[in-house]
Amino acid sequence: MSRFTSRLVLAAALGQLVAQLGWIDPLFVPLVLAGPLLTGAVLAQRRVGYAWVATLWASTGIGMTWADWLVNREDVMFHLALAVVMPLIAGIGWGVVKVTARRPRARV
Repeated sequence: MSRFTSRLVLAAALGQLVAQLGWIDPLFVPLVLAGPLLTGAVLAQRRVGYAWVATLWASTGIGMTWADWLVNREDVMFHLALAVVMPLIAGIGWGVVKVTARRPRARV
């Protein structure tokens, strides 16, 4: 297994763990909205590639999907939509940091 692939497998496994935080009701909304945005920005600052960030959040959405289907048998489509939307939100945070880091700084 290549280094790139093993890193993505790690991101996917971490996403499955993060997904279980969704069971804590007060954490759910901040987890799915602020979590991707902030981690995207922080990981871009640390020069982590977007593929890793997107894999983490897509896996989180898939983890929420299978867990909720297994326990409640409901909200499956909602969680599948989150598996698409959360990587996009993370991409916004990641992209903002990447774009602003490329801009030349004004000299004073």
